[in-house]
Amino acid sequence: MRLIAITGMLHQPKARFTQALMGVLSAETDRLALIDNSEAPLAIAIDGLTRHRLAGGCVCCSLAPALISQLGRLEADYALLPVSALADPGTLALILDNLRGERIQITTVSLIDNLTQTRKPYLTRKLTYYSDFQVYEPYDFSEAVHAAIGLPLLRERHLLSTAAHPA
Repeated sequence: MRLIAITGMLHQPKARFTQALMGVLSAETDRLALIDNSEAPLAIAIDGLTRHRLAGGCVCCSLAPALISQLGRLEADYALLPVSALADPGTLALILDNLRGERIQITTVSLIDNLTQTRKPYLTRKLTYYSDFQVYEPYDFSEAVHAAIGLPLLRERHLLSTAAHPA
């Protein structure tokens, strides 16, 4: 199973990116899952989509046991995990690293907005450091969707270069 974790501070970009991923992945497989830990429930309607809502906390701490349990039982080719803005990137990375293995491959994408870059540079550095790649505002999700889906293959071939921070 491929788990794609989507982090960032703003709900709407995470929702749009998740919808864009779902659109592409639903054509690839009928075993698609959404583990929704975003700030508000995502309104995504795709036939055959397995949905799980993890609300009332974040998957890096209070909901980590629920996430681990859910992933252990989940039968899917792809699972998307939009993560609450409350999640600490370092703690989330630790949880996800412990889940990696032959059965679960994980890609973490950080959506970084201008306000976070300006007002919270430390958080921006953490999001950048603990993600596989970043998408900066103004968001272009067309390339990011394909990068998120093909990341492990690119990494094996040493073709991946992390997105450059805009000047």
